[in-house]
Amino acid sequence: MQLAVGAAAGLANALLHTKGKIVKIGMGGASGGDSMLGKLGAAAASMSPIPIPGLGATDPPNEVSFMFNPTEYRLSRNVNLTNQSTPKWVGGQPEFLGTGPLTLSMQLFFDDFASAQGDVTPKINKLFSWQLPEAKTGAPPMVYLEWGSNKLASFQGVIKDVNVTYSVFNKSGTPIQATADITIEQTVIKPTITEPGTNPTSRATDMRRVHVVVDGDSLASIAATEYGDPNYWRALAEVNGIDDPLRVRPGTNLLIPSAADAARMA
Repeated sequence: MQLAVGAAAGLANALLHTKGKIVKIGMGGASGGDSMLGKLGAAAASMSPIPIPGLGATDPPNEVSFMFNPTEYRLSRNVNLTNQSTPKWVGGQPEFLGTGPLTLSMQLFFDDFASAQGDVTPKINKLFSWQLPEAKTGAPPMVYLEWGSNKLASFQGVIKDVNVTYSVFNKSGTPIQATADITIEQTVIKPTITEPGTNPTSRATDMRRVHVVVDGDSLASIAATEYGDPNYWRALAEVNGIDDPLRVRPGTNLLIPSAADAARMA
């Protein structure tokens, strides 16, 4: 009896630590591994059938676990070249324009036939949803592959392509088997900040807001308030075309450049 329980627990541990998943970066919440470990341990103790992680299991919001690990994955990168025609070079003279991003491609197989109410669409729909921009960044979320001791966890990028083929359906038409070809493109996402357009006469590239001058204001005091450094008054003067920094009338609307622009002009 103890030998059987030990064997079941060993199988449960092996299943947990070899199951692959795509993980979304930037979301809170613990992985579902602990709760599944508890289920596996309880199953081993009672000698009931051991559930297989991913088959009909509900993933945490930031994960898509594989029902079956991929049989292969591909890494690729291209070099950007252009060839200028010249009589001295056969085929043209190549000019190096940089490298493209590293991409990770794989095919995932989803099969929920064994579940009482099988449905593979929740996992697949989550992959599609991770291609949409998030409100905070204006870009799709970053993801990475987690698969045992595989070293690809350091590969972080955006899901660029998702191509799904549904192949088996239950009586109600719900897909219970599908393959998904996905491509993750390694990249660094910078938040998109929507700001007013550039003032063509100011040479400033990043206008953020307008300050209305009140009694007692000076360019130095405004710079100290906006940037924490009164020496940035020169940037305010240049952007707003002010020749005499000591004469700023109350009610005047001053364009306030970004701190980066102000530092360059100070």
